[in-house]
Amino acid sequence: MSYKNHLLALGLLLSLSSCFDDLDDATEATVIAPLSPTDSNNPNPFSGVMAPIEIMPYASISTNRYCIDLQVWDIPNDRREPVKTTDNIQAAIDWAVAEGYGEICLPAGHYLIGKYGNDIYQAGLVLESNTAFLLDQNAVIEMAPNDKWNYCAIAVRGKSNVVISGGTLLGDRDGHEYTPRTSDGATAHDEGHLICLEGESEFVTVENVTLGKANGDGILMVGSPNGSAEQLLRAIEIRRNNFSDNRRQGISLVGSSEVLIENNEIHHTNGIPPQFGIDLEGAGRLNENVTIRTNYFHNNRGGDIVNTDGKNILVEDNILLQGDDSQYIDGPIVYWKNADWTIRNNSITMRTVSVNNWNGIIMYSNDNPKTNPATTFIYNNTLNNCGMYMYKGADLEITDNFMDNGHLAFKEMTNLTLENNAVDHPSECWAYRFLEVSGSATGNTYNGAPFDIPLQDTTPWDGCWIN
Repeated sequence: MSYKNHLLALGLLLSLSSCFDDLDDATEATVIAPLSPTDSNNPNPFSGVMAPIEIMPYASISTNRYCIDLQVWDIPNDRREPVKTTDNIQAAIDWAVAEGYGEICLPAGHYLIGKYGNDIYQAGLVLESNTAFLLDQNAVIEMAPNDKWNYCAIAVRGKSNVVISGGTLLGDRDGHEYTPRTSDGATAHDEGHLICLEGESEFVTVENVTLGKANGDGILMVGSPNGSAEQLLRAIEIRRNNFSDNRRQGISLVGSSEVLIENNEIHHTNGIPPQFGIDLEGAGRLNENVTIRTNYFHNNRGGDIVNTDGKNILVEDNILLQGDDSQYIDGPIVYWKNADWTIRNNSITMRTVSVNNWNGIIMYSNDNPKTNPATTFIYNNTLNNCGMYMYKGADLEITDNFMDNGHLAFKEMTNLTLENNAVDHPSECWAYRFLEVSGSATGNTYNGAPFDIPLQDTTPWDGCWIN
């Protein structure tokens, strides 16, 4: 995934004025050692609060249930013989589907899977339409160590009405062999994923699963290339899962629509860039109509949520907490100026400075004009020990946010609305910063007192910005 704009953003950030220069230089922290996927440095604040989600298969999924008989199918469940385990679990699933079973359950055990797919792909399990694959809470499916660039432990390709629920999925990052790719000698090997949702799949639910130690992503969603809205990967629900110690991303959205990501804990993503909890990056495809709600993010090396191009994205009621033993590279929430979204009612906390400074929400930009006329709305968020910085963009409404030891900083922005924001910080120059900014402002405060920001619609204004 491309992060060319990252270097441009860093260059601009280095040119910030003396109030930013007072900070210690950001240095890159040591990558955290992988944890057990069931461990967490911070207890999930949503655990025990939300009512458990019941397995509610779609109407087209038969309630006839078949629990795989390990002896009948000769399936090892003691972490050995991955090829045999893969083939025989797949045969059991395929038989059950052919016999009209909708719910297929896998008993407790530790299943080592993976077999040759092609020279760069290690194959796992594949699910068909109208199937609920239900793992016992003590069932673990683990990809055997391999040397392939790509793998999918469980794949859903162009299917409808699929549920994956329960148990644990593990990748092979602890034992992976990084052999050079024959085409170019590269060794990134960042496409090893636990769940792959691909093509024009629709009505897929992933819930109550622990997804850890993937060489790439916990879940990768890739829609049909250059597909229309009707051809997108769509109607996806990802809820109450625990994403831990995945190497590239917790969740990647690369062309998807009507997606709900809710009540998950996404943490300790680290290893190879971008290293975000959730990444919306279409790469020529369309991401639209996505809700990211009541999730708990912490200790993600790159950042928590990045939106490069998504349209009509809602991010609400999430907790984004940088662990005291980690350091962000990009920051908690990052986006590009043509992204279209609403960010509301989130709690964002930074404990150590990122490469992008103390910015809890940052908009990357460049010298190209903004082509998306939509306005980004950021309201009712609480930012602790961090603030917001946007530059070379337009069409932004920031209202009713509270920044404790934070700031609002804008450079070369038009059509900016600032209303009823409260910034507490020892330095007034740090708290509010403007360079060539036009728009309107009212009702904002600094350390509890009214703070006048004389923005105008037609005349750019500079305020407390020293080059």
